[in-house]
Amino acid sequence: MPTKARATATTGPARAREDIISPQALSSLSAGAVSAMSAVGAAVLKRHKHAMDKKPEWFWHIFAKCEAKAARIAEQAARAPQACGDAAFIETYARSLPKLMTAALKAHEKGLRTN
Repeated sequence: MPTKARATATTGPARAREDIISPQALSSLSAGAVSAMSAVGAAVLKRHKHAMDKKPEWFWHIFAKCEAKAARIAEQAARAPQACGDAAFIETYARSLPKLMTAALKAHEKGLRTN
């Protein structure tokens, strides 16, 4: 169940880098949740391949931040009283990651146009 993920991700050295999902946090998720996260991540990468090809290092950094934020949002949703654990986690993650990544890319493009 994803409830352990956030607690694990905020201990030790991971506290300084909350823009990545720690291996300990991933290991606390069910196999289905990790598989769904992989599928959603692959779809987002495929959709934004042009941006990844332009600036790969920057893109992977932003992708990791969006991925971690989507996981935190999904974990909060999974802990809600009416939630169904992993199902709520997967649904919220699948909804959040594409939106976060699109917003980050649009903000970056807007910043480039204003400079």
